[in-house]
Amino acid sequence: MSTPRYLRIVRASGWYDLLVTWPFALPWTFAWLYAQLGMLAATLGLPGTLHPLDTTHMLLANLLGSVVVVWSLARMVAPSRLLGRLDGVARFLFAAWQIYAVVHGASAIVLGFTLFELLFGVLQWWRVADASPVRVSARARAGT
Repeated sequence: MSTPRYLRIVRASGWYDLLVTWPFALPWTFAWLYAQLGMLAATLGLPGTLHPLDTTHMLLANLLGSVVVVWSLARMVAPSRLLGRLDGVARFLFAAWQIYAVVHGASAIVLGFTLFELLFGVLQWWRVADASPVRVSARARAGT
């Protein structure tokens, strides 16, 4: 895959994350989204449970949403191979924990998100034909 195409994928993954996760960043939008997901899972007759939200669930969802929104913006504004590769790692981790949760009783509605995690994860780890290996400079590691 060419570098320009790869960077478009990195940017697209940022847009996808922004559109899907911005409701997680705010308590009132997450509560609404969670209720909608519960109704959809029930309508589709999916196995697993969406437990009632409590304050801790809300806090963790809002923290996740806030971080992912900022991470999305970074990939949209300044896509790079490094950000794409890091996002790919994060997506494989997200997919693993989503599958783990479903296996342990979480609603199968989660697997809809898992499909996109795996898709973007694979695309962002695809070989970029016209690029050198991703390296982090000493200045970048030092934060300068």
